[in-house]
Amino acid sequence: MKLIITDVSVLFDLYQLEILPEFFALKAEISTTSFVYNEIVIANQVVEFEVYKRSQKLKVIMLTDEEQDAVNQFTTKRNLKSLPDKTMLWKSIQLNCALLTCDRKLKLEAKEHGVEVHGSIWVVEKLVEENILDKHKAVSLLDQLKTVNDRLPIDEIDKVSKRLKM
Repeated sequence: MKLIITDVSVLFDLYQLEILPEFFALKAEISTTSFVYNEIVIANQVVEFEVYKRSQKLKVIMLTDEEQDAVNQFTTKRNLKSLPDKTMLWKSIQLNCALLTCDRKLKLEAKEHGVEVHGSIWVVEKLVEENILDKHKAVSLLDQLKTVNDRLPIDEIDKVSKRLKM
């Protein structure tokens, strides 16, 4: 089973699309760091994500004091302002696993460190690939994704939608 570390932006996109059950049905071990998990503060979101955490479908990685020191010492080419972002990148390097994020700077930094990196669009594609969603539903979700997260590349969403319609 493939290990994936996700950031909060992808989780929030999937929450907004109301496809968290489908996401956690992927053939992958979904994890995040405690620093990222603590960014979930809206009450109804906290309740929903706690269900996945308690059921171990979302594993929350706690960093030791030594690991936190290593993250603080970890230098990146880009100024990653967010400590949660640095914890995810650092942990994905340590575990040699994929990273899910919608943050452009973090994606570029991860790629430079040899980390496999994807975002919300990829998740929708993966749900189709694993026969969790049909193509018609995926195209509809991609259209919704344009309004859920306006920072995503519209041209990429359109390209994936077009491919799924074929």
